[in-house]
Amino acid sequence: MNRPLRIALLTVLAVALVAAGALGGFLAKGEDSKGPKKFSEISGGTTCWASESVVNRVVPASHYADRWKRLTRAEAGYNAQCGITVDGKQVLRVSVEQHNSVHKPDRVGTGPGHGKTKSIPGFEQSWSSQDTASVVVPCTKNTGDDNATNLYVKAQAWRKNYGKLREDMVRIVKQAAKDHRTVACAAPKEDGAASDG
Repeated sequence: MNRPLRIALLTVLAVALVAAGALGGFLAKGEDSKGPKKFSEISGGTTCWASESVVNRVVPASHYADRWKRLTRAEAGYNAQCGITVDGKQVLRVSVEQHNSVHKPDRVGTGPGHGKTKSIPGFEQSWSSQDTASVVVPCTKNTGDDNATNLYVKAQAWRKNYGKLREDMVRIVKQAAKDHRTVACAAPKEDGAASDG
């Protein structure tokens, strides 16, 4: 290939690359100007057993959010999990687990850095911290074999604390307990697992 033709091709390629870079920068700037959105605006209102307004407060505004759910129901018990991530980081997890009543509630989310622990009115076994709440709901009665079960409901947030975060975590566990109590405490209809991504 002769030299003038090579220079012309390289010039055309350089102009094309500069134009592509300018277009990419313009598109990226246009995307950034939209700013972060509330979780309900990104997800279409799908939440983890809580009202849309509560989840919008608990989950920080972001450009990208994802929600996952899992439900496992077997003769041995019931386990429902839901979580939300924003921009690749987990910000909320809610769990509803059925265990033998001798099981102790999970205390992760208490202690240094989580604020004073308080009980939740209306529940014999419960606690809340600045970013976590947990309640224990009686599920089945003891039939003589020490086989009574409880639902252990917990919600935990990973985000900078705001004034009403504790109250919102309590709202989430109360709603999750209400939504799952009937189905979880009834006799299992089928064994197996299901998931909802």
